Amino acid sequence: MSNTQIEEFLAVGYTRQTILEVILGTALKTLSNYTNHIAETDLDVAFQPNTWTTPTHQAAE
Repeated sequence: MSNTQIEEFLAVGYTRQTILEVILGTALKTLSNYTNHIAETDLDVAFQPNTWTTPTHQAAE
């Protein structure tokens, strides 16, 4: 993020704390995803209906 981008962000009413919160939130989510992938954590029952699967496409004939 350049200084210009930071200044534009601040000019519309956000704070430096907001920037830090976005960075920390993104870092926490990334670490959580990698940890759960490595640990092979089961998906919570509440989220199982939304399980992502690789789409299968049949080539046009």
